[in-house]
Amino acid sequence: MSKHNGHRIFQREWRALSMLIALSAQTSFAASRPDTGTDVPSQFVHDQVWVMPRLGGHELRFFTDTGGGWNALHVGIARRHGMKIIEDGSGGEPVRLVAFPAFDKGAGIPAPPDHFRAGRLILGDDEQLAQMDGFLGARWFADGIWEFDYPAQRLRKLNHAPDMATECTVKLGFQMDDNGKRTMHFPSMQTTIDGELLDVLLDTGATATLTERSAEVFKLPTGTPIATSFIEHQVFERWMQRHPEWRVLDEADRKGEQLRRMIEVPVIEIAGQTVGPVWFAEQPPGAFQKYMASMMDRPTWGALGGSAFKYFRIVVDYPRARACFQRASR
Repeated sequence: MSKHNGHRIFQREWRALSMLIALSAQTSFAASRPDTGTDVPSQFVHDQVWVMPRLGGHELRFFTDTGGGWNALHVGIARRHGMKIIEDGSGGEPVRLVAFPAFDKGAGIPAPPDHFRAGRLILGDDEQLAQMDGFLGARWFADGIWEFDYPAQRLRKLNHAPDMATECTVKLGFQMDDNGKRTMHFPSMQTTIDGELLDVLLDTGATATLTERSAEVFKLPTGTPIATSFIEHQVFERWMQRHPEWRVLDEADRKGEQLRRMIEVPVIEIAGQTVGPVWFAEQPPGAFQKYMASMMDRPTWGALGGSAFKYFRIVVDYPRARACFQRASR
């Protein structure tokens, strides 16, 4: 048998095995889906997850981000609805806080746990909360069991965790303080890309802002924020050297005054299931290995976001530190 024919046979066998794993995970996961849970009013926009509660008859838009650091409300919303503003300087720099709003009946969203700012929201301004009414980060999702159904574009908070098949499950890691309590609630996980097992952040809020060059590729207006995944410069360069055929876009993601590259990875593996293509935006050296590592249980090389998650229904079980990925049927 020639080396070329042997490689093709291996590829066919690997694809068949991957499909069997995905089917097994889907069958087990679907059969154990709980009947109880809360459908969160939400909208998936370019694979980013927004929640849409109503307050005083007006719909609000909160950006959600499992890799984000704060829970916030636009100060204009607080003033418009006469919310009591609390000044808090206990954390060093003074911040303004409001109690989590009492949203309209039947149109609310779950409140965050009370172990950060007693469940209150920090007030932000136009610069901090551009084009959004609020922001809900890792400490909003903390301690919950969440279902992100990207194909169905639905977010649910579950009352109980479903039984998760081992083959669809990945372990999550969380940084702990000296008392054994989680700090920022940023979940780490592992993925396999180009034959390498990489530690990454589970980051539903990973965002790229399209430039003139990338907007044409994505067929969206310049300046549109879209879900992406992140990878540090060192790995980005390694992928480029190994795979000159992979598509790279220069000046594709605007971060303030910086223009960063993006790379299209044909296939990645999560929990034994292969999906792709997946776009990654380049991150500066140390962005994850050093900066994010100070708030996580381990150094990571980047983050998986909506550009990878869009293929899955995912249950993230914070209490048990695990997540199950169910590949959407085609």
